[in-house]
Amino acid sequence: MSDDDDDQADGETNFYDGSFDGSDSMGFGPLIPTESERSLMERGYKEKIVDVREEILRKRRAGKLPVDTTSTLKAWWQSHAKWPYPTEDDKAKLVQETGLQLKQINNWFINQRKRNWHSNPSSSSATKSKRKR
Repeated sequence: MSDDDDDQADGETNFYDGSFDGSDSMGFGPLIPTESERSLMERGYKEKIVDVREEILRKRRAGKLPVDTTSTLKAWWQSHAKWPYPTEDDKAKLVQETGLQLKQINNWFINQRKRNWHSNPSSSSATKSKRKR
């Protein structure tokens, strides 16, 4: 008996030798999708891929604020460089001027302070943190 015969004798089906007819022994129909089923599956995946791609692009765009908005925030930042912590009134005014939500204003200032923390060595807390390193 050859190796191929051993496989067949064990009850295993060889899908690659062309002898498999695609029928299901359990009575559920063919195991290999028809051309129309394959086409439907491909279209379904293509739609999913397009959806995922659009979501990724939307998230990338969501991370950037409009240039005119950031210039308004940066102008406030530069005019208050010694104490870059806007009051609640300042924030309300910036919400009106930029059209951003209060949370976005707060986050922008938090991130801006983190970005510029190292560039203001004259502050006492910056020098203290440098000494610790």
